[in-house]
Amino acid sequence: MLAIPSVTLPRLRHGHAGQFGPEPVLDQAGNVLVGATALIMEEDGVTPVTIYADRDRTAIADNPIPVGQAGKVRFFANPGVHVLRIVHQGVTVQETTIVVPVDPEDALRQPEVALLADDFGCVPDGRFLERASIEAGSAVLIDNDGTLRAADVGKSIAIPGAADLVATIAGLLEQKDVARASMNAGGNILTASFGDLDREGFRASIHQGQRITVVGAGPQGTPLVTDVVRVVNATTLELLGPASTTVTDAKAILNDPTRVRLSDYARRSVEGVTIDLGDRTINDGSMTVGASEEGLASQTARFSFPDLDKRVTIRAAGLLVTSVESFESPTRVTLAAPAERTVEEGQADIWNTDSRPGLERLLASLKERDVEAVEIRFGPGVYDFTRTPAPSRVEGAISLHNLKNLTIRGSGVGATVLRLMPHQDLGNGLHTHVIETQDCANLTLRDLSVHGAYLTMGKVNEQMHGILLNPGSQEIVVERVRVFQTAGDGIRFVGEPPKLVRKVLVDGCRFIQNKRTGVMFQRGAEHVWVRNCYIEMTPPSTDACIDFEPSPGSHPGPADIVIDSNLMVHGNATVAVSLSGIPPAMQSGVDPARRIKFSNNIVFGGPVFCSDVDQLTVQNNVVVVTALPARRRPIIRIPLEVQRGGNSVLIAGNILVNEEVADPSVVKSEAVISLNEVNQRPVKQAMVTGNLCFAGSGSGIQLRSCVDVAVEGNMVVATGSCTQGIFVRSQSSNVDNVSIRNNDVTVEAPGSWTSGIFLGATLPHEIHHVSVVGNAITGATIGIEFVGEGFRQTPLCALNRMGAAVTNPLDGLGLLPQTSIVVGGAASHGGSGAGTGAGRSLVGHGGPEGKVPGNAGDIYQRVDTQAGPRLFVKESDAQPTTGWVAK
Repeated sequence: MLAIPSVTLPRLRHGHAGQFGPEPVLDQAGNVLVGATALIMEEDGVTPVTIYADRDRTAIADNPIPVGQAGKVRFFANPGVHVLRIVHQGVTVQETTIVVPVDPEDALRQPEVALLADDFGCVPDGRFLERASIEAGSAVLIDNDGTLRAADVGKSIAIPGAADLVATIAGLLEQKDVARASMNAGGNILTASFGDLDREGFRASIHQGQRITVVGAGPQGTPLVTDVVRVVNATTLELLGPASTTVTDAKAILNDPTRVRLSDYARRSVEGVTIDLGDRTINDGSMTVGASEEGLASQTARFSFPDLDKRVTIRAAGLLVTSVESFESPTRVTLAAPAERTVEEGQADIWNTDSRPGLERLLASLKERDVEAVEIRFGPGVYDFTRTPAPSRVEGAISLHNLKNLTIRGSGVGATVLRLMPHQDLGNGLHTHVIETQDCANLTLRDLSVHGAYLTMGKVNEQMHGILLNPGSQEIVVERVRVFQTAGDGIRFVGEPPKLVRKVLVDGCRFIQNKRTGVMFQRGAEHVWVRNCYIEMTPPSTDACIDFEPSPGSHPGPADIVIDSNLMVHGNATVAVSLSGIPPAMQSGVDPARRIKFSNNIVFGGPVFCSDVDQLTVQNNVVVVTALPARRRPIIRIPLEVQRGGNSVLIAGNILVNEEVADPSVVKSEAVISLNEVNQRPVKQAMVTGNLCFAGSGSGIQLRSCVDVAVEGNMVVATGSCTQGIFVRSQSSNVDNVSIRNNDVTVEAPGSWTSGIFLGATLPHEIHHVSVVGNAITGATIGIEFVGEGFRQTPLCALNRMGAAVTNPLDGLGLLPQTSIVVGGAASHGGSGAGTGAGRSLVGHGGPEGKVPGNAGDIYQRVDTQAGPRLFVKESDAQPTTGWVAK
């Protein structure tokens, strides 16, 4: 019998099949067993092996194999350990473990080896319970999935929500500090002096209704704590309560009265909690699981600066940490300490062994192996990893540095879990990632789960990511990997010139409830493909599903990124997807995100936001923006927005839905698609075509200060009371070369439009060349509306079909140049010389003579209410505006 080597060769990884034999087949007496058969099986002794006719695998041979007259067995199979069973006259006479060798040609290539992590001291003795229950005051834990084992006795366990959360009020939200505030005793007017660092001052949209503390303005020089009733102007506030003491150049602090940040975060969502604040008690306290920045909320608390550093207890929002004392059955154990609060079918983590030292031994051994590639295999179970002891520059529990041709493989998503060991103190800036790579090439992660243990961790910081691809990581494949509840991003790309993160494929992965972002492009990333993934950002998540957030400095913006065929479920108040480059404010010279394709995705719950992009394609997606509860101030949400420097943009074939409800506390809708200039940087060279837009309120498609934009072949549907189907305005700079053609503006009961197509030329900014042709408008009061005095070219407006309910098909002709529009002809204008006309037809108010420039042969139709001739023909080219003859 041949010995099994300690380092085995994975199947189907070699260019050729290996040859076994010829080997004699003998009975115990040494006689040749002519007429016997040889059955070759996998190492398990059950599964038949595929046998090939030759080393090149050109054909599959029979298995079992008849033993020939020479009494020898010979076959070709994939290299590795197999079982050879000899059967003679219906009886198994021999069963032997054999090794099919590697083909000599392949052996010269130093093939890949596979190493088992367990052989080096990694131990999968953790548990992740998804449906754990425990009663308040009881130590009996029930696991409805039956995954508990007798070996769990003595291990640690953490149960979110089974204890109270005790924390301090660590910060105010929407805080504004005023260094020099003045008030007179008995008066309720506060005046402030702001320096160059705060030129904005007070804003009604932010500061009206806020809580304010004015140091020294209360009785006997105590703080005055009251409310902001009205923002008079940028330097003056009207307060609810008067000052008792006159103060000059005093400190004042404004803040959101409904929310404060705590020193710890909720491990379970709670509502209607009674909380003692020392000088008052509230009964409507609430926390969302995982929330830290917006930790504690209350509509009645009236939080203010004096509340800082108060100690509070939030019932059932904390973490119970104890150990397993005894085992009764796979569904029942007894803990060393009882629960403070009841948990029904919640999460729980059980842990014991740190697998980091074992994996470090394995990685260190790679230097001694003369092989081209290595596969590290993790078996089923939960492997826990601690952080490298501080101080250490290594930030990964699993750190992969300066490696190439490495595969880390689990036994399947959910079967193998690589977890950051729970209940570690990783606060105070201890950046800790489950897996981090640096200067690695040809690295593959597949068939496993990565858990950040966010809800069972002791202390955290936001730089705790599931998979961190650091500078120099290239030719990376992440496939069939689940990243769950990290304190930072699910996967994060961080390159550093000249070492970019490049050539990365993320395929078939699941990024679920990671605190910060599902997929984060921080900087220096190019040639990345994210496809076929499920990304869920529901609590404890607080940020985007996909976020391009390039850092300032010399780092290049993201480039050549494909995001295709993903499903995203978004459940917080941020945007679901942010595709952005580097704006000029961050560095000398803008560096936009280049060649970005966002296609075939489904985004449910949040909008897609794009800025500083060049050559962007948003195509064939479904985006549904739901009406989530807003913060103190309503949030404007637009399913698809491109602003601030969008260039060469294609928006095509998308279904975009803006849900709307009547409750004003929820997010409100401005538009379904918006192309918007910000900071004098318009969107230009853009096509918006073939989209199906559903608007609950606001506009359908809006263009604000855009240049070279075509809006064509879209259907815009009002499902509620809406304003404009297509909206164009010269808001902060000029509009030029905009075409609106062949769109359908319609309604779905009870929807309505104020106007189907709106063009607003708001001085001092102007609208130049625009055309509105071939559109169909129903359900609107006004069909096509021209507003403002900034039109500088006669618009082309023709062949637009109006529904019967459109009572005013065309409004605002009197505001246009020459009070007219071009409705027909070979071109929108003729030439400057005789005989260069385009045979135009125009419609306008008042007669054209001396007012409307034209060419001989042009026709003018007057549609105003004044008496006089209605039809005019330009009979002469002698002067541009004369020669019009009434007919």
